Amino acid sequence: MSAITFLASSKPFIIPDEIQTYNNRTVFDSMEDFISLTVSEVDGWGDMVKEVFTLPYMYEISGAANRLFLLYLEKYMEEGEVLELVHFPNQHDFESYQRRLLDEPKPILINVSRLIYQNNNGTYQLNPKKWVEELSHKKYVTACGITTIVKY
Repeated sequence: MSAITFLASSKPFIIPDEIQTYNNRTVFDSMEDFISLTVSEVDGWGDMVKEVFTLPYMYEISGAANRLFLLYLEKYMEEGEVLELVHFPNQHDFESYQRRLLDEPKPILINVSRLIYQNNNGTYQLNPKKWVEELSHKKYVTACGITTIVKY
């Protein structure tokens, strides 16, 4: 069983130099520091994944649930940018997850300008001073629905 996470973007997704520098580190102070954020072109999944997403640029992403991705949202996401995330816990059962996702979606919306997190349970205002930390404790990488992240 191997999980796979996909990212779609309204514009080409480029990892900022600060995050790439972190990715290239070889010495870490603790095991918690041993993380990375990588994106690669969707290879072989393109036709299957485009049914799920509404945005034109599609990638496979590793590290979407860690603080480097949150750093991207906090410091580098541009005004008007839109991202979509979906996670498949077992890529070999892709069709089953895709069918469930399309038949019974449970979307999540995150607005990083207005600091709002919204899911099927309600809408939550994130604290302006610690919204990144709060978001790190929320589920936003899921197989239950598309997570849409906007900045406007």
